[in-house]
Amino acid sequence: MRYFLTSIFLFIMYPAFAQEQYRILKDTTDSNSIVLRTQQISEIEVSARKVFSNIKTGSTGIYIDVKELKKLPNIMGDADPFKALQYMGGISQAGEASANMNVRGGENDQNQILLNGAPVENPTHLLGLFSVFNPDLIDQMTYIKSGIPAEYGGRLSSVIDIKNFAATPTITELAGNLGMIASRLSFKLPITDKFSIYAAHRRSYLGTIVIPLLLKSGIDPKLAQNNFEFWDSNMGFQLRISSATRLSGHFYSGMDIVKVSEKERFSLDDNTSRWGNTVGGLQLNHTFSENFSMVHYLNLSDFKLQSNLNWLNTDYFIHSDKSVLQYKSDFTYLTGQHKIKTGVELSAGKMLPVAVQKQISDTTSSVVAYSQSTDAALYFRDEWEYGPLLINLGLRAAMHISHPDSREQSVFNFSNRNSGKLFYGLEPRIFGRWLLDESSSFKLSAGKYYQYNNRVQLINLGLPLEIFVSASDKIKPSSLWHFSGGYFKTLSESSWEFSAETYYKNFLNLLEFGGNLNDLFVANNIENLLYTGRGYAYGAEFMLRKNAGRFHGWLNYTLGWNFRQFDDINNGQPFQATNDRRHDLSLIGFYNINEKLSISAAFVYATGSRLNLPRSWFIIDSNVVLEFSKYNSFKMPDYHRLDISLNYKLPAWKKLQSELNFSVYNVYNRANPFQVYYSTQSENGKYDFKIKMSYLTPVLPSLSWTFRL
Repeated sequence: MRYFLTSIFLFIMYPAFAQEQYRILKDTTDSNSIVLRTQQISEIEVSARKVFSNIKTGSTGIYIDVKELKKLPNIMGDADPFKALQYMGGISQAGEASANMNVRGGENDQNQILLNGAPVENPTHLLGLFSVFNPDLIDQMTYIKSGIPAEYGGRLSSVIDIKNFAATPTITELAGNLGMIASRLSFKLPITDKFSIYAAHRRSYLGTIVIPLLLKSGIDPKLAQNNFEFWDSNMGFQLRISSATRLSGHFYSGMDIVKVSEKERFSLDDNTSRWGNTVGGLQLNHTFSENFSMVHYLNLSDFKLQSNLNWLNTDYFIHSDKSVLQYKSDFTYLTGQHKIKTGVELSAGKMLPVAVQKQISDTTSSVVAYSQSTDAALYFRDEWEYGPLLINLGLRAAMHISHPDSREQSVFNFSNRNSGKLFYGLEPRIFGRWLLDESSSFKLSAGKYYQYNNRVQLINLGLPLEIFVSASDKIKPSSLWHFSGGYFKTLSESSWEFSAETYYKNFLNLLEFGGNLNDLFVANNIENLLYTGRGYAYGAEFMLRKNAGRFHGWLNYTLGWNFRQFDDINNGQPFQATNDRRHDLSLIGFYNINEKLSISAAFVYATGSRLNLPRSWFIIDSNVVLEFSKYNSFKMPDYHRLDISLNYKLPAWKKLQSELNFSVYNVYNRANPFQVYYSTQSENGKYDFKIKMSYLTPVLPSLSWTFRL
């Protein structure tokens, strides 16, 4: 019923006049889609519209048909709807197998990614090759890149809202995948007609099996010298308390381990990083009447990072973590033409921004800092539609309290510690859509957004080496004004779609780490190592999509500019942001050869990201001193890659449905670097210096078997 409601509009003849009816469904966990809307007009016609059609969608974003999205290129045997979002426009993957995701010039930490309402800090495995969301469990997904409604807050750039287990299973389901890269197994089990459970586990073995086989086949060792693995587990339940009330719970835990090991001179000396999310929560849905419903969330989210690395001949151990306890309530009320939604959100966070330990010879020193904060928000929005005009008007009032820090380490001057600070702000949001006719529309949106908690890149190694920073008496909250407009058109009875959008973003109080790892041991406050600046991004996005026929596919192209300006960087002059990628293109296609055999392909191209690398170096008292030119004046090589996938549906055996998938990631073995670094080495009193690139993923063939019982 859910997919039917979001993808089909029924038009039924009545001899008199048109009227609209609304009622609230009792059996749902999605507070954004609890309204059933039927329209009666004076003409007999039954037609269907693809869910990807953006003509009539409102400010609540694009509701993704997960089953349809799983038909997209199936790379490495994992039909991952979250990863497929990167092909849909507006999202730019930062680089080769990068976990970073930049939306319209925003930073990676500015995306609000939710799993069953709970925030997820790092959404990918293997630095971007897989997502943390098990594709067998995803039931609903919403992607919002502009016109973000008032119920979402705390992030600047986008919202990706994913829900597991939204549909109550009526029979036992067992599903899984056996592949060369990773395998997974999941089940859904109705215990009674009111209580059901689910569980899933997934694990990779790329570094232990696949890469060694590739090395034996004669592949360039530079493209296969690293080791990386991941695992994750999910479990949850649903309890139908009554016909109007339902309680559900979920739990997720996962871990990544990456080892970068150059086997040549200028070695990084076996750098190892491990990180993982733990997410859990409860959700209570209740319908009071046909016009009034509520949803309550209680969530816990935790993220931990540990890294061991040798940087400029010094061994470092870096640790950071963040825990958040969150409560949120949503109330929806329908009256006449208006859909009113209001609610409150409360959260308490405890962060370890960074703990660093270094060792030179037999000498060890360390520094630790803790931070705590409380956030609260109240929101109200009203969406109404009059003829061709739809308006969504909202206001969010947010408050952030930073508590006095608890710091451990005498290297800090305690007189400079965070003494606590209160911040508050109003976030007006407005979205408008005008239907030009049944096949075209024009949309405009504007919104103000605040972000009180940030993640700041510590050093640029391609790994998630970041520190958590909360707004305090020394750090102001980041903010953004986002303006967007676009034209949307369907062609040939909706078999083709075209859209053109423009955007402008104005960032304030962005953060940049202004030191190096050694500075952490001499600074009397971490905040003193952070630069504060502003930024602006603008561009245009174009999409052409074919929906009908045996051949499906689309082309997305983004032309964008992204600049930053910091008083303490580049002599105060604006410079290109690290994630400035002038051209970003994705070309996706899949072809149904017959009912059992299909082939798909994905080609991506993006201008190389910007880097700040030294142009020269010299020695003072046996210490290496680096000299830099203009900030971010270096550009990485352009990124491009071709993936192909072949799917074959096997004959059914009793109740077992299955298919074979053969895929090739990086077909022509493009050497896309995932990190660029500089290294020094002393031999017989002589120093050497060199800038090198590290490559993560060569051509990766994969064969997998997916089944459902």
